Formats: sequence, C-alpha cells, structure tokens
Amino acid sequence: MQKILLILASTLVGFASYAQREVKLYKGRPPGNLDDTNREVHVKTERGRLDSVTIPSIAVFIPEKLDSSKTSVIICPGGGYRYLSIFDAGYQLARELNKVGIVAIVLKYRTQIEGYYQDFSKVPFNDFDRAIEIIKDSANNWKIDVTKMGVIGFSAGGHLAAFKTVHTTHFTPAFSVLVYPVISFMDELTSTRTVTRKMLIGDHPSESQKKIFSSELHVRPGINPCLLIHAQDDGGVIVQNSLAFYTALTNAKVKAQMLLYQEGGHGFAMHNKKQNDHWLPMAMNWLRFNKFLINN
Repeated sequence: MQKILLILASTLVGFASYAQREVKLYKGRPPGNLDDTNREVHVKTERGRLDSVTIPSIAVFIPEKLDSSKTSVIICPGGGYRYLSIFDAGYQLARELNKVGIVAIVLKYRTQIEGYYQDFSKVPFNDFDRAIEIIKDSANNWKIDVTKMGVIGFSAGGHLAAFKTVHTTHFTPAFSVLVYPVISFMDELTSTRTVTRKMLIGDHPSESQKKIFSSELHVRPGINPCLLIHAQDDGGVIVQNSLAFYTALTNAKVKAQMLLYQEGGHGFAMHNKKQNDHWLPMAMNWLRFNKFLINN
C-alpha cells in the first residue's frame, strides 16, 4: 500500500509540474491535415523538444494569486516550424510567469511534415487564431482579460508572434516580447543556417511570399509596446532581424526596447549561458514600466 501511495504521489508531482489543463484546439481532424494520425514525438535532447506535432493544443497555467493588472500571455515556442522547443521556452517560462501572477498559455502549434498538410504556410497562424478563440470563450473561467494579453515568441515562434503583432485581425497583443525572433524572410536577413523560411514556404518562395511573411515591412503606428532580445553572434537567426524590426517600430513611433547581448548564440531560452544572464527579471521590469505588472 505504501509503495502504491509513493507511486501516486510521484505521478501527481509530475503532473503538477505542467499546466493545470491542456485543451486541444480542434475536435476531430484539424483543418489542413491530410489524415487523423497523431505523429508527435518527444525527443530527449539537452533542451528537449517535440517533433512532428500534428494535434495542436494549448496548455493553461493559472497562478494561485493573480497580479492586479490581470496581465496574461500566450507563449509561442521556437523550432524552425520543424519542431517545438516547448519545455524551457514554453512550460518552464509559464511557471516563472505564474510566480509573478501572470496567467500563461503555451501554444503547441503544428509543425511541418512533408506531404502531411494541404498548405502548411497557413497552419501555425490558423492554430494561433483558433487558440485565441478558445481563450476568449474561456476567459472568465481562466481569469483572463484578453485585452491585457500579450505574446511571447522565440525564434520561429517569434516569427509567428511578430506576424500576429503587425496583423491584428483576430487579436491585438497588449505587448510583444520577441526572443531571437525570425522577423524577415527577405534574402538579406535570412541566415543560410535557418530552416524557418524553407519549412513554412518552401525552397523557392516568390518575392511576394517573402514580403508577406516579413513583419518589418508591415509595421504601422498604433502597435502596442514591443521588447526584443537577441545576441549579436546569433548564427541561426542573424541579429539584423531584430534590428530591422526595431528600426521599423521606431520609425512608426511604436514604444520599443531592445536587449542585445554581445554573445549568446541562438536558442538560449531564458538563460544566456555565455554571459550567465537571465533576461526575465529585466523583462519583468519592462512590464512594470509599461503598467502590465502592478503588485510585484
């Protein structure tokens, strides 16, 4: 009996370390999928990742005590639209945000699998929009004011978040935090080491496709505050992505701040190991400065 209780306790601790609830975005086959199979694979790398995500969902993290500003955030992990680095740049970040009273929702959007989708270029954006619909429907139960919800995106998730920052048809982020984001698909801003553009729109995109998915070209006045975080030596997503977006934001008189590390590379999530720096406290101060956090 004691052994059974220990196993049960261990299981409950493991469950509690993740979200209070997980909600699938669609009933039945997600639109755009060509079959019903769930191909998701958990790959145990140093950071951990999910490959071949075909059934999208959101993981909802609600803090015990809400900040009085009622700020919430939807998190878009990176992975080049090929996989999701959803553990440190997703679930772990959500738990940290809960500590300061922020409701955090991690978006597990679908990733590219050759021959699996009708048109993958629409899929991550449709998943984001569907997540927002579900959040709006559940806002009261989850203690969310959608008008005070921001977005945080990493790498390709930063591309998704930036796109939704400048195109606000379904949702207007109260703020955007973009961490080593892919901003542009233009040739001069696309690293030879990145697969993000290839995964989304293929090896030979047209100039029109490149421009559609280059958020620096669609910045306009009225966008809410943005925070950019990048490393100068990032070889996967060159720092000029953030610089171009920051310049466009400044020209449009959008409130913006940028943290540029001298070193750090790509994919450091919340902790830049090269410079032994955690950027989240700075981001919390930025949220306080802009009145998105009040009591912490």
